[in-house]
Amino acid sequence: MRPLTFSDDKENEQKWVPGGARSAPDAFREFVGRHRAEDNATFCIEDEENEEALLLMYDAGTICRIKGAQDSRVEYRLVTNGGDYRSQVANFVRGGSAALDRSGPWLPDVASLDRARLRFEFDGSVLRRTHPRELRRRLEILTVIDGHEPTTVDGVTHFGFGNGGGDTVNAWFTADGRGLVTTFDHTSALNFYEDPQAQADLYDGVPADLLAMVKDAPETETTLEVGGLVAAGGIFTFSGPCAMSEGLVARLQESRLDLGETGVGWLLEGLLSLEDFTPAAVAEEVAWWSDEDIEKGFAAAPREQPAPFDQETVDRLCKIWADSGYNDRWDVHYVFFDGDTVEDAGEARDELLALVRTLGLERVDAPPGAPTGEVWVRTDPRIDAELERWS
Repeated sequence: MRPLTFSDDKENEQKWVPGGARSAPDAFREFVGRHRAEDNATFCIEDEENEEALLLMYDAGTICRIKGAQDSRVEYRLVTNGGDYRSQVANFVRGGSAALDRSGPWLPDVASLDRARLRFEFDGSVLRRTHPRELRRRLEILTVIDGHEPTTVDGVTHFGFGNGGGDTVNAWFTADGRGLVTTFDHTSALNFYEDPQAQADLYDGVPADLLAMVKDAPETETTLEVGGLVAAGGIFTFSGPCAMSEGLVARLQESRLDLGETGVGWLLEGLLSLEDFTPAAVAEEVAWWSDEDIEKGFAAAPREQPAPFDQETVDRLCKIWADSGYNDRWDVHYVFFDGDTVEDAGEARDELLALVRTLGLERVDAPPGAPTGEVWVRTDPRIDAELERWS
C-alpha cells in the first residue's frame, strides 16, 4: 500500500495513508459522499509516488486512468453499471493502473469512448432485443401488407416495406439466419442518396457476405441504388448479436447524431415493440396501410410447424449449457463456454458445435473481443422449454 490523494472539481482534497482506521476504498467513498453534488460529480484518486491516477466522472458514466505526470497517457472506460466505479477503485488501490488491465476494455481517446457509448445505447434498443426469428416473421407479414412477396435469390430472402413517402425498411436473411437490416429516412441527415462515397462509408465494417446482399442488388419498390449499394441511413448486421455497422457508429459519433436519425425507431421499432402483433395493433401503430391490406398480410402469413428434436441430443446440449453457459440479457442467445479460450473449452466445444448443427440451431459470430472459445447460438423455444429442467 502507498499514500493516496483524493480530490474533486471544487478543490477539496484529502490525504490517505496506509494503516488508518479506514481502508482506501472506504475512505474514498466517504469523501465522494461528503462532496458530491449536482455541480460536483468528478473525483480523482491519485498515487503521486507512481504518477498514476484514476478519474471518476459520475455524471458522464466514464472512468479515466492516467499514467505519467508529464505527457500523460489517458485511457477511458465506459461505465455500464454503478458497481463498476467501486470495483475499479478497489483494483486501483490494490495494484495501481496495471491492476485495471484485466477489467478492460480501456479506450485510447474520447472518440472511441463516444462510439462505445453509442454501441451500449443500441444494445438496449428494441431491434437488439427482438429475436431474429420474430423479426423475420414480422418482416414477412409487413412485406406482404405492403403489397410485395418476399423474394429468395441464391439462398438470400429479401423483405421490404415502406410508408409510401419514400421512407423504407429492407432486410436480407439467409436460411441460417445471417442477415442485414437497413432503414432509409429521406428527411434524415443520413440520407446520402446524392453522395455515393458517404453512403459507402456507412457500410464500413459490414461482413463481406452481408455486404454482398446489398451490392448491385436488383432495384425493387422499396430499394434505391447509390453507387452500387442500397441507399440506407440505418445499417444493422445480424452476423452475431444485432449491431450497428462500424461506419454508421463512426458517422453518428463524428456528426453528433443519435440513433433516431436512422429512422429505425419510427419505421420499424414501433412495429417490433407491439406485444400483440395483430392486424388491429398494426393499424393503430401506423397510418400508411389500409385495414384491408393489413388483414390480407396477416392472412397470408405461413404457419410454421416446429421440427421434432431427438431428446438425447437435446439433453447433451442442455448439459453443456448447464455446465458452462448462460442466456444473454435479452434471452436472444445462449452463450456457451463463457470466458473460455478454444483450448479451455477443449473437446466439449467440438461436441457442442456438432449438436448445434444436428439440431438445426442458428450459431452466430461471437461479439468483438469475446474469448476465442465462446459459442453464441440463438435461442429456440423448444430448447428453452428443456432448459427449465436444467437451470
